[in-house]
Amino acid sequence: MVSRVLFLGVTLVVMAGTVVPQEPAAPAPSSQQAPAYKTAMKWKRFDYTCEGGQKLVVFLHDQTVKVRFKDSDYLMRQVPSADGGRYSDGKVMWWSVGNGGFLQEDSPDGNGAMIVKDCKLDKPMNGEAAQRSGAGSVTGTVTYLQRMALPPTAVIQVQLLDVSLADAPSKVIAEEKITLGDHQVPVPFELKFDPAAIDPKHIYSVSAKITVEGELRFISDQSHPVLTRGNPNKGEIVVKQVTPQKPG
Repeated sequence: MVSRVLFLGVTLVVMAGTVVPQEPAAPAPSSQQAPAYKTAMKWKRFDYTCEGGQKLVVFLHDQTVKVRFKDSDYLMRQVPSADGGRYSDGKVMWWSVGNGGFLQEDSPDGNGAMIVKDCKLDKPMNGEAAQRSGAGSVTGTVTYLQRMALPPTAVIQVQLLDVSLADAPSKVIAEEKITLGDHQVPVPFELKFDPAAIDPKHIYSVSAKITVEGELRFISDQSHPVLTRGNPNKGEIVVKQVTPQKPG
């Protein structure tokens, strides 16, 4: 005779006076996988010294920055820009230009109140790294519409100008002179400048002229704003022909 007795969750089989314990069945395997953990984000740190010796720290990851200044931290995402790296949280903007940068209130006209400016990296990037940041230069082309050829000795002069003051001469920030040689228009140019020389509240423009043996032949007669106030770091300049003056 066989009898079964259930006691404390263990089934005992009683057979001919022998008690044989049976182990509980193993639990069914769980269908849930072990939770996946994300790899910790790696931030690159950049230390700046700004006007008055004030310290500012930027942590960079992909298209996100954390800016620490005084007792405030700002988390920002990169926004479209042709000049340098611009980041914004909708209220405050960080603009990094080569080895420099500034922190400013974000406004639609790009003229928000300055929080701190003249920030420079404590450990500047080398020239190649700074160039990769896309800052410190204005590029573009110079062309004219007339169907004519200029001699190889023709010289194209392109300038980056600070035109903020209407009643004062423009200040030259950068300049390039290109001998035409065997080039054909449009002729490309690149104006390299020190980012520290750019004031975000100022207005900048590029201009061009072409001379042959010192005589002016073409000149730009329109404004080509660049860099600040939402303008790009590119300028496509069309110069107009100058009518030669007849000797009196």
